[in-house]
Amino acid sequence: MRVIAMSQREPQIKNFSAGVIILQEGEAGDGVYVLLSGRVVISRRDDFGRNIVLAELSEGEVFGEMSLISHDPCSATVSTVGDVQVRFFNKQEFIQAMSDNFSSVESVLSTLFQRMRLMNLRVMELENQLESHANQQGETKTKVITFKPGNVTLSGKTEQAKHALGGVERLIVEKFPFHIGRWAAKKIKSSWFLGSDENDLDIHDIPPYGISRHHCHFERTKAGVFLIDESRLGVWVNGERLRGKGGGVIKIALEPGAYTLSLGSIESVFIFEVIVW
Repeated sequence: MRVIAMSQREPQIKNFSAGVIILQEGEAGDGVYVLLSGRVVISRRDDFGRNIVLAELSEGEVFGEMSLISHDPCSATVSTVGDVQVRFFNKQEFIQAMSDNFSSVESVLSTLFQRMRLMNLRVMELENQLESHANQQGETKTKVITFKPGNVTLSGKTEQAKHALGGVERLIVEKFPFHIGRWAAKKIKSSWFLGSDENDLDIHDIPPYGISRHHCHFERTKAGVFLIDESRLGVWVNGERLRGKGGGVIKIALEPGAYTLSLGSIESVFIFEVIVW
């Protein structure tokens, strides 16, 4: 997932221990947080007072920006899982960063839209679970979800792949081309930049790297859906590597159906199920 460029000034570093609520649902947000280490969970209370986990964020991801932009109270609670270190930007610093660097605005909007998609999918999953439970109790009402033809969904087959998708059971690819690659930190024009300005799905990998910075992408044309391998480390589809000895970019058509996508090696920890219809 893309995250955002920030301030030219040296940012404030904050540390939190396990179980701390950083942002509380219904209260005003105080700034934007970039996770430097550790994990946080985003949750909301339902109508029955139950705590529903919507997502889990890890190193390099951002939270708190939605409240500052909308001027509304926080729509969810953010709490720590273990020890957490963040880079904090107050409202003035955040607005200044947006004014100084247009790429920051683009990245923020991209982050917002991606998070909204993930949250909507999570809500859809929870609704389906509740209605499935109701059906088991003898109720007949069912929910029918329809998808547009020619789309692609991604789901994780390994724990690392599930984590890369932000805990969403099945991600609907809503834009094409859809780029997948390795997350990396870099500095652009004296501004801190975390994540990729080109990938739609950033994967957090560790050395020795199995994921290239620009690994592969999905493309949709009038002719159908295609998978393009632009990596140095390779892509495997249903157990077969796309690239030959000569290397180079490989493009294959994906007919409607289910595929197993392994990134970096046949024994990769990042294995996804891809469904095309």
